[in-house]
Amino acid sequence: MHYSWDVDRAENHIDKLCDQVKELEIAKYTRTISLSNIPVNKAYEMDAVHIYVDILNLDDLLVNENGNENETSHKRAIRFFDSHFRTIRYILDESESLFVDFHNQRLHAVVTKPYDSEKERLDRAIAISDLIMNAVDQNKKDSNDDYINAATIRIGIDSGVALAVNNGRAKNKEPLFLGNPANHAAKHAAGDKKGIYLTSNARDVLELSKVAADKTKITKLTSDEIKLSVDRTILPNDLCLEAVNENAPKPKLLKDFQFSRAASPLNDFDFTKYYYKTAKRQELVSLYADIDGFTNYVSINMNSEEGKKNIVRCLHVIRSEMDDCINRDFKGRRVRFIGDCMHAIICEGNTKDTDRLKTVEVSTEASGGIRSSFNLSLEKLHEIFGIQTDGLGLAIGYELGDVSNLRVGQEGLDNSTRFSLGISTIASETEQMQCEQETETRIGKMAFKVLGGSKYADLFSDRSATDITFERIEEVDSTVDDEAINESSIYDHIYSSKSAPSNDEFTPTRPALKPHAQFK
Repeated sequence: MHYSWDVDRAENHIDKLCDQVKELEIAKYTRTISLSNIPVNKAYEMDAVHIYVDILNLDDLLVNENGNENETSHKRAIRFFDSHFRTIRYILDESESLFVDFHNQRLHAVVTKPYDSEKERLDRAIAISDLIMNAVDQNKKDSNDDYINAATIRIGIDSGVALAVNNGRAKNKEPLFLGNPANHAAKHAAGDKKGIYLTSNARDVLELSKVAADKTKITKLTSDEIKLSVDRTILPNDLCLEAVNENAPKPKLLKDFQFSRAASPLNDFDFTKYYYKTAKRQELVSLYADIDGFTNYVSINMNSEEGKKNIVRCLHVIRSEMDDCINRDFKGRRVRFIGDCMHAIICEGNTKDTDRLKTVEVSTEASGGIRSSFNLSLEKLHEIFGIQTDGLGLAIGYELGDVSNLRVGQEGLDNSTRFSLGISTIASETEQMQCEQETETRIGKMAFKVLGGSKYADLFSDRSATDITFERIEEVDSTVDDEAINESSIYDHIYSSKSAPSNDEFTPTRPALKPHAQFK
């Protein structure tokens, strides 16, 4: 075992987190505020329109013409995202919309104005979305005539009341919206067809043609429907495609991006230091841990004041403890929270190379530690607040591969965003999403191949396992060590007994222990 889940650290930390949210305030959002400055014991109830923008042509950009990842393919992919992120961020800022998050291929924004008209907010959101689609649907070229591909995007939109909260550690506090509008908009952005997709609720507000709820994800707005909203909207600052093309920040050149390797482990990795010329790229494990059932929990509890407070309590305690666990116990680094999901990276090795087996083994140990922290968090939430958490679970997926880590956008925390990009980041999220049980952990193909000779390989069946807590990790570790000791004792006994052949007759050669039984 390389690291250990510290139950005393976890219990003390969870107790402190619970103390921070014993007294909570749910306030009405009535004016523009900084989402990054919301106290952990406060939530804003916001009636707004949520926009999710999903870039569909991500996978193709991460590999070269031979289908392989390398430094050049990563540079091109990052430059693609940097360019389009700058454009979209410019549109959001100029339209007085709130930027929430941009996690690899998916961006979340909120339209709050005008405060007194939901229909006008939806019209405005559609006009902004249409402008975004047109602005990024253009090839761009730098001074070397090296084209930046157009982005193929899909946009999901919903409207309604959600809770705006903010938590995280130290400099890495992150905003989050809890409630159906954000969840439903995200689900409508998920798909393989480009266009703008509205929920039934949003379509009803705009008095568009009726579409069955189970058909809205495959029914994009027509050009006539989009034009109606655009014609009814006057965007601030005379915002239009010509203004965006002229004034949005210009893209970086390919030569502006440089990679080096970050020191391992990654617990002190500071995203604020790494931009284009100082970007980090290396083989590591990408891990996703998602709170299963939380969307339904939010829906059930949004109807009462105490229920809303309990939503905030649950999220604050669970997310913050998962973050602390991965960082302090297993020397990994959270990249960001994506709603109720944590994305983290883990790497073990030296200044030149990744120790692949140790990295995957530590990630397996970390998956057990995170689940143990999650279970302890649920126990504490019930014990201290009486919160019923029977419907909550944790889905974990992780994979090994080359990953680039940096910030993109204009330098400065307010106008840039963290990126952790590689085929393995997509694969690890896919593994997490494929978990069918609330206690399931899935390991990616490459990570499982590396783990093949490890004592932890038997935890998985077809790359899937249930109930991998750190207690189970300890059991495996203890059993393997006992087997090694027993095997060692047998040989010691045989070759020290009086019945053993004399040295003249036979010189014993003690066989090496099997890989799964070797001492660390």
